[in-house]
Amino acid sequence: MVFEEEANRAESSSFEVCVYFDKRSGNILDFLPKDIDEELKTNIMLYWNQEIPRKILQFLCIEDEGVTSPRIKEQIGHSMSTLHENIKKLEIVGLIKTSMIYEGNKQKIIKPRILFVSQNTTLTKSITSFLNRGLWVDSKRSQTIIDFLMNNSDKYFTPEEISAKTGIQVDEVITLLDNWDSTVTRAFSQFMKTKPFEKKVLYKGIGK
Repeated sequence: MVFEEEANRAESSSFEVCVYFDKRSGNILDFLPKDIDEELKTNIMLYWNQEIPRKILQFLCIEDEGVTSPRIKEQIGHSMSTLHENIKKLEIVGLIKTSMIYEGNKQKIIKPRILFVSQNTTLTKSITSFLNRGLWVDSKRSQTIIDFLMNNSDKYFTPEEISAKTGIQVDEVITLLDNWDSTVTRAFSQFMKTKPFEKKVLYKGIGK
């Protein structure tokens, strides 16, 4: 059996699948879990490469508690008929889910099933990892992450979920949070003297 921390992070999330993409090019870099259904992977690639569906999917990852079509229109524009058409297509192929609520007027609530997060390419990841360690910690981005965690202290978040909410690439989120485990980094940084969050790590064996 092999231990895979990333697979565990995907399972501990409320999302069924996590998709990593390059923030600059928009190209998809990886999927979790690794053994994602081929038909679902094909549909993710198909709709991610279309502008309107991609904007809907990205916005839903930020507002993952669910939003209405008018709210989506406020953020990404386009006519309601165009949005309804794209939302219907995304629901049919299983990339989003919808439900009806009855609070005053009847409303359709749209929620994501797939988490899309930005990630640096291998070369950029190596550079930013080096620069975000030791004396060069990006305290501004670290503070953004901590502010998010403090404002949502009633639940745990995976690095992927933090990335989607803050707009910081997931590999940088992991590096910046890991800095609090480094006694050297904390010794030299006034910003990181006290650890302001609780960390929970889980591991799960996967079959051969």
